[in-house]
Amino acid sequence: MSKFIFSSTMLKPALNACVVFVVFSLLCTQTNAQKFKPLFDGRTLEGWTAAKSTGEGDWGNFSVNKKEKAIHVYAGEKEGSIQQTDCLITEFEFSHYILKLEYKWLEKRFDPRTDWDRDAGLLFHVQGDLKKIWPWSLEMQIGESLGNKAEDLRFHTGDLWVLGNHLRVKTPHTNGWYDPNELPTEGLHRKTRLGVEKPRGKWNKMEIRVYGSEKATFILNGEVVLEIFDFVQIAKDGAVSPLEKGHIGLQAEFAELLYRKIRIKEFPANSSD
Repeated sequence: MSKFIFSSTMLKPALNACVVFVVFSLLCTQTNAQKFKPLFDGRTLEGWTAAKSTGEGDWGNFSVNKKEKAIHVYAGEKEGSIQQTDCLITEFEFSHYILKLEYKWLEKRFDPRTDWDRDAGLLFHVQGDLKKIWPWSLEMQIGESLGNKAEDLRFHTGDLWVLGNHLRVKTPHTNGWYDPNELPTEGLHRKTRLGVEKPRGKWNKMEIRVYGSEKATFILNGEVVLEIFDFVQIAKDGAVSPLEKGHIGLQAEFAELLYRKIRIKEFPANSSD
């Protein structure tokens, strides 16, 4: 009767295979967790609702430009015609995430702002009545004003607007201009110093990194243009609570533009991103 001799060398191929399998599984899990998912598929507006919608299948002043695979604001409207503001809002709420999109200004402007700088906005932590213009939210401005334009009524990509008198955030600033070297203080409007927009007709890349109620970073074409901290909401009885989450919205505000490549990556609350 022959004897079976067991050797440790016989384990090596099996152990190596197990190690490879485990590492591969971990990498796949990590990769899946890090993937962005589209909020707009380039074909339909499913998953969104418009403030000015009149019913199912109606998205107000928003439509799909299939050639550009983009959301088209005021498509087909006559230059200078009277138009209404509108807001396209996600069906779901989000809390901790990175959101990326691209936008491009087109030529048309509409009454009552036919001679104004172009203006729109990316809203986040949207709350309350979604049919309201504008819903309670925090806004990263989208605009085409010069970065050094000092007037309060300017429309510059990266500016902050707080939409709701019961909402509060803090921003480091000097005389209302974003200044990362200062301590954050409360304010409803802050201006970015950086003018890094690409000109009308070119695509701009926007990004916001949102960490619940703690912090949000505004990024335009790879540059950090503003940061905000400590988002809270104040109830009628004076009770203060963190503003942790909300819908995401895209504004239509009297100027024709395109939004595309809208995608999001969520992450756990205890993660840096």
